[in-house]
Amino acid sequence: MAKKDYSKLAKNLIADVGGQSNIDSYFHCATRMRFQLKDINKAKSNTDKVKELDDVINVVVQNGQYQVVIGPNVGDVYDAIQKEIGDISSSSTEEKSKSKWDHFFEVVSGLFTPIVPVLMASGMMGALITILNLCGVLPKSSPEYFLLNVVYQAGFYFLPFYIADSSAKVLHANRYLAMLLAGIMLYPQLWTFKGPLTFLHMPIQHIEYGQAVLPVILGVWALAYIERFFEKIMPDIIKSFMAPLLAMMIMLPIMLIIIGPLGTDIGNVLATGIKWAGNNMGFLAVGIIAFFTPLMIATGTHSFAFPVIVATLASLGYDQVMMPSMVAENLAMAGAAFGIAILSKDKKKRSGAFAASLSAVLGISEPSMYGFVIPSGYGFLGAMLGGLVGGLFGGLFKFRMYMIASSSVIGIPAMFGKNAGISNVIVGILEIIISFVAAVGFTVLLRKSNFNIDAIMHKKQQKKERAEKIQAVKKAQEESPFNKPTVIVSPVKGDVVPLSEIKDEVFSTGSMGKGVAIDPECDLVKSPANGEIIMAYPTGHAIGLRSEDGAEVLIHIGMDTVNLNGKGFELKVKQGDKVSIGDSLVKFDRQTIHEAGYSTIIPMVITNTNKYHDIKVLVHGKINYNQELLELDGR
Repeated sequence: MAKKDYSKLAKNLIADVGGQSNIDSYFHCATRMRFQLKDINKAKSNTDKVKELDDVINVVVQNGQYQVVIGPNVGDVYDAIQKEIGDISSSSTEEKSKSKWDHFFEVVSGLFTPIVPVLMASGMMGALITILNLCGVLPKSSPEYFLLNVVYQAGFYFLPFYIADSSAKVLHANRYLAMLLAGIMLYPQLWTFKGPLTFLHMPIQHIEYGQAVLPVILGVWALAYIERFFEKIMPDIIKSFMAPLLAMMIMLPIMLIIIGPLGTDIGNVLATGIKWAGNNMGFLAVGIIAFFTPLMIATGTHSFAFPVIVATLASLGYDQVMMPSMVAENLAMAGAAFGIAILSKDKKKRSGAFAASLSAVLGISEPSMYGFVIPSGYGFLGAMLGGLVGGLFGGLFKFRMYMIASSSVIGIPAMFGKNAGISNVIVGILEIIISFVAAVGFTVLLRKSNFNIDAIMHKKQQKKERAEKIQAVKKAQEESPFNKPTVIVSPVKGDVVPLSEIKDEVFSTGSMGKGVAIDPECDLVKSPANGEIIMAYPTGHAIGLRSEDGAEVLIHIGMDTVNLNGKGFELKVKQGDKVSIGDSLVKFDRQTIHEAGYSTIIPMVITNTNKYHDIKVLVHGKINYNQELLELDGR
């Protein structure tokens, strides 16, 4: 079959991520093209276009990377891009505008993703020769076994070289000095010196660094800083040979005396912790990790697992937690896609889901996850629950993986350990079956029960947006110079008169505030609002209150009636009293006021008028007690 031409896709991808000039570096994993961009926003603006390209399953932006999900053919797409723009290796040491969290996962991903093919090749070779030996096909004494075993041994024994190279690229150290550091650690005659090995009388521990991971990463990290220090302070004329020399002179004792033992101890502690979790919490640990792995993959936080797996295998020779949980997750993702295919009435969607399910069974789960499972909602939860059930089973029976291999049926050879029985393989196969079948069942059950995660998330989003809107309104109200809108009712019965007609400039000009006047037909003033008495003149001719909404209301009974010194007035409240609409405030005698030669007109003004946009008079003519009179237009 002729190889598919991906040159058009490559050109489109290059253009849509911002062009070659915007690409800092690029590489691929099993299913994704991963672009490290100088300005990721240029690519984000074209994401919809990228998703519509043929052979693109989805786009994921995480860990500071622009990731284009392709599927099993990602290697061919990578080759097509490489033909267009060649190799790009970033030498920039400038910090990108990304969070420390994103930067951490970017570094972890960059350290281990490039060496996955080496570990897969050597790991699967080790699994293959183990199976052939157990079957009696390939004796350990045969030259064929010896040579095939070299592939397995070289893949892991020289792991420091591979780690050194990828670490140098990510941590911006010189690649060849980093590999020299690994060479020092693996130098065969390092420990043949007669007598105790010391450096300036400081003892050097005898540690075998074959398969080392953390010591190399920490060493290259330190090397990067030392290199940059000498590059910065040295004259150009001697920099080319003196900087590497001095860097290695410093790194040699630091590496063998401090970093090497420290990294080894950290790795051993980590492996011991994983072993303890597997032996004591396996039933829960594997299931819980399998349940959350789809979420971690979707958010890019799953990259932390790889260094844990490598360190555990290097120290213990097996992994009882991380890889078993990933096997459960991968097969559950396949089961969820299979369940979606069963439920689908659309022939095209059904065939696509079946194909994606098969791909996940064989180790490539992205087509299932992004093409069908996540968009369905119910399938995503079905996959999580299926992984939980399968993981709990594997954890309960202490299922182990002895090599780095695909988390799928392809990885079954890695279940054969040199000193393990066939029972581990049986448990592994059962975990695969249980995870798949459970995910199918949960997916179908959730769909038939009309479970819709999108609707749930939409309701949660709506609730969140409503809460945010209410909070924003409250904040705006707190920051606004205006009070809440409110209505003030009439305190007396009578005829409404505009303030401008009152023969008192203090009120008629509005200098006391906007409001209205009433010519009373009664002898009792009642409260026009719920609130508190803030002013009660002993003479009884005027009273002020503040409503619950903040309106400050002044009621003045008659003009110049202060001269009566309280004659004809009877206060019913005092300052500080709480009042409600209709409560009696002041009783007055209109006849006494008239006989004294004063007007009985009652102005009611809002003394904090500046706290309102506008104050409207709602009634003209006759008005009764408790009838709405003033509308205070606030915020």
